[in-house]
Amino acid sequence: MTKHTKKMIAPIVITLLIICYLMFYFWIGFSISEELNLAMKIILLVVPVSLIILSVVMLFERIQGIKGGETDDLSKY
Repeated sequence: MTKHTKKMIAPIVITLLIICYLMFYFWIGFSISEELNLAMKIILLVVPVSLIILSVVMLFERIQGIKGGETDDLSKY
């Protein structure tokens, strides 16, 4: 494994765990959705999907940062 590949493992694993958690939340929300009104169904759809999209975008930014040599983001502050 290359140096960059080792540093990409943790962000990828964490992103996959977050996506699995949000998909489970989404699934649970729609399995009980028979009693919910339309506004609540929309919220249960929009929140997990937007967080999944945000997580994937942040993962791509982190991978680009690792490939660009920015391994320690906290040192900038």
